[in-house]
Order: sequence, then C-alpha cells, then structure tokens
Amino acid sequence: MESISLKRQVAIKAIVTDVFKQNVTAEIQQALQQIDLNLQQLEFQGKRAMADLEKKSLSPAGPQQAAQMEALGQSIEQERERLAMAKNEMLQRLQMISQLEMNSEFVQGTVDNYVDIKIGDNLYEKLSNTEVILKDGLVVEIRGEA
Repeated sequence: MESISLKRQVAIKAIVTDVFKQNVTAEIQQALQQIDLNLQQLEFQGKRAMADLEKKSLSPAGPQQAAQMEALGQSIEQERERLAMAKNEMLQRLQMISQLEMNSEFVQGTVDNYVDIKIGDNLYEKLSNTEVILKDGLVVEIRGEA
C-alpha cells in the first residue's frame, strides 16, 4: 500500500464583520426565543400533569400519589433549571459576540476532513493546524496542509 486516507479535525474560523455579528446575533436571539417557548410549554404541561394526578385521586392523597407528585415536581424543576442554564449561556454568548473586535478571528467550530498520506510524508504536519477562514460565509483562506 502506497498511501492511505486519515481523518483529521479542521478548525473553522470567521473573520468578525458587521454581517457576521448580525448573523450570529440573530441565531442566538432565535435560540433564546425557542428556550422561552420551551419554558412556557414546560410550565403549562407541568401544571396540567399535576392537576391530572390530583384528579385521579378522589380521596386524600396517599403515599404513592404523594411520591408521584414529588417526582413529577422534581422532574419539572430539573428541566426548568436546564433551560435556565441554556438561556444564561446564550445571553453570555450574545454579550461576547457584541464585544468581538472587527476583523479579528472567531473560532466557529471544527469539521472532519480526510487527508491522504503516503510513504515519506510528515504525519504531524499532515494532521495538524489546518484552518478554513471565512468572511461573511465565504472561504477566503485555507491554512496548513490542504
């Protein structure tokens, strides 16, 4: 075998522009709206589920029903906390994006890519430090081993 393809990580970086900030801000605001909708839905469904449990028991609540109601309440509270944490994270991202310097580079994430290696190649160079640089969604530079 003379060559083989190996998977590697490639960093995706965006050059900060007004368009970049507007797009990311819009995405974050949309995510915040979705979290708020999920919170409203959780409250509605939680109240409904609690009311249904209460209706099932015509007599005073026994230990089994009390345990079910407590478990349901804990489950609702855990989900409420998870959504609140997600909302806080989005608000922090929104603030961070607003403070980014124009024309600086912002790491958006990574993607997998395959690179061909053959006998005599420097494996470390082939597998490391590859970056794709975007400006307003367009590739403007590829750094490292392509």
